[in-house]
Amino acid sequence: MIDHHKFKEVLLNSLQYPEPQYGQYGQRAVADILEAKANQVLQLHFDTIPARSRRSVEDITVSDCYVDHKTTDEALSFKMPNLISVARLFNLDKPLYYNFIVYNSEQKLLIDCMLVNVYQLNWDHLKIANLGAGQLQIANMKQFLQSPTMQCSESEWVDRLKFETIKFYRSLITKTQNRLDRIIHK
Repeated sequence: MIDHHKFKEVLLNSLQYPEPQYGQYGQRAVADILEAKANQVLQLHFDTIPARSRRSVEDITVSDCYVDHKTTDEALSFKMPNLISVARLFNLDKPLYYNFIVYNSEQKLLIDCMLVNVYQLNWDHLKIANLGAGQLQIANMKQFLQSPTMQCSESEWVDRLKFETIKFYRSLITKTQNRLDRIIHK
């Protein structure tokens, strides 16, 4: 398992908001720089394995656990990030943690790092979006950061995932049937 305290400490002591070399960085560039730097720092302090591919769920494996970095700019008024396909989530072969790296682009500061097991993510702030087989998504990052975790067992969390996925698929079936009916009856 990952030592959460050490994880947070080494990142907060080593990461900083990237200084632009040529003008202002966009949000994705800042995120890419912070995520790459986080991987470099983690490789110095933990037993790590690089991501298996560009499309793998992890950005890095730390102590036999997948870690997916999610950066967020607290200066933005709204952000709704995608996390993982529900199909992949049902088939994880290792523990998955999200490393939320919070920065402020207006103040040019790194604010916080927060390592959260996927099975502790607070369902009050999650939804399943209509991408592929369904995509687990944070509905509002600002609200999520106020209460990112919930206390429940892994099996309770997975039961809620099953319930939400079934509800999502049933809604999708109804929407699709309505679309079909409109075309058929034209």
